[in-house]
Amino acid sequence: MLSELTMETEVRGTKLVLGYIGLFLMMIGLIVLFPLIILPFYPAETNEAWYFGIPGLSAIGVGFLLFLFIKGKKKGRLQGVEDIALIIAVWLLAILVAAVPFMMTGKYSFSQAVFETTSGYTTTGLSVVDVANTSHLLLFHRSLTQLVGGVGLVLILTSAISDKSGLNLYLLEGHNDRLLPNLIKSARLIFAIYLLFVVLGSIALVLAGLSVFDAVNNAIGAVATGGFSPNPLSIAGYDSVAVEIIIEVLMFLGSTSFVIHYFFLRGQFKKACFHYEFAVSLSVFAILFPIIAVYMTQYYGGNVGLGLRHGFFEFVSAISGTGFQSVDSIVKLPSPVFFALILLMICGGQAGSTTGAIKQSRIGLFFLSIYWDIKAKIMKEETVTSHFVTRFGEKTLVSNEELHSAINFVALYVIVLFAGTIALCCCGYSLQDSLFEFASSLGTVGLGAGIASYSASPAVLWIEIIGMFLGRLEIVIIIMFIAKGIIGVRKNRNIYHCENVGKAQ
Repeated sequence: MLSELTMETEVRGTKLVLGYIGLFLMMIGLIVLFPLIILPFYPAETNEAWYFGIPGLSAIGVGFLLFLFIKGKKKGRLQGVEDIALIIAVWLLAILVAAVPFMMTGKYSFSQAVFETTSGYTTTGLSVVDVANTSHLLLFHRSLTQLVGGVGLVLILTSAISDKSGLNLYLLEGHNDRLLPNLIKSARLIFAIYLLFVVLGSIALVLAGLSVFDAVNNAIGAVATGGFSPNPLSIAGYDSVAVEIIIEVLMFLGSTSFVIHYFFLRGQFKKACFHYEFAVSLSVFAILFPIIAVYMTQYYGGNVGLGLRHGFFEFVSAISGTGFQSVDSIVKLPSPVFFALILLMICGGQAGSTTGAIKQSRIGLFFLSIYWDIKAKIMKEETVTSHFVTRFGEKTLVSNEELHSAINFVALYVIVLFAGTIALCCCGYSLQDSLFEFASSLGTVGLGAGIASYSASPAVLWIEIIGMFLGRLEIVIIIMFIAKGIIGVRKNRNIYHCENVGKAQ
């Protein structure tokens, strides 16, 4: 009797989803209002305050009305496609609400504004904004989208969700970096580490000669592996070795798993250092960096120092998925460097970091599966052999399910990459530029071949918007949503059919 009463008082289904959307929408509204805190430092931009006030307060108001569905009530578990629908809805609402300030300036169309905020929340860094003629409020606003998107909307808002529903959302958003048994404490710890890197990076950049505003925005862009910079020439505009080194360190930290950061801060160095993804990144470095270094040296007229300096910076920027530039123009680089950067953007950083793309964990398993398969055929092994990798200092078994999942993801990623490349080619761009640009979009990197710009057609912008969105949510979530929806429709049809047959009989 008691269990029946509990079931009756629990909020479930559509009302539960709408209630959670309302809760997230209020938080999204606060995020949009947050840039107003810098107004005292830039009073001349007070006339732009309403660009943020209207969408921010509106989101909070609508969110509160939806929140009333679950306020003070016992919440049930998200079921079926509800969890995936909630993830997608939250990301779409965050992008759309954040786009309003850009549209209210009158300088940006709907497509351009959505492109910019999608690039921000997905931590891509491709931009249609003229940074030199944009207010500090708007520049800080787009940096905040990267700050929030870097660790994921759901991770930041996890404390508002119960563990039973929050964990599923947390995993669906692509996180495998749960540090503590308690999800809420884990999310807070990850965000604390994340903000610590941003604060320390900002201080270091100020000491290196940057203004406070530039330092904070560049630190956010580096740790979030986003790449938005308040300088029109990106990091190249500062022409400072010290700034480049600091940014490289921050990009490396952002593209490294938070689990490793956690172990390192706790002094568990064996767990922090002995991890197979480091072997993957070192292998990639050994193969691709010599190519980049040689051709970058030629690019700088035989100057080895400049070749190594800028070659290493672009290597870290590409593999970390950040998209900062220390060179004047990416499109002018030698073709071998151009191709190497494409491979790095496809690879990405570690799982459980702020980076996108395929990620080194899957890349490692993909090539290990090829090695294991060839080895088994050469050795003519008839028995099933167990395979192991070193994860966080411990030798762990690689299950067939995990191996197949990694292979399938790589295959799916490549298919989407080629589809997007062909779509950009159909818009009139060369194969090389189209492949580079869409690899950057899908990998949420931000290095551009000059295709995405203020003057780009809406078709081009939306192709890249879709690429960025799929890349950030890792493609599989969208497919799962569609598949679960189709299965649900079929089940309902079967039930309806059975009921009608029963009535007829």
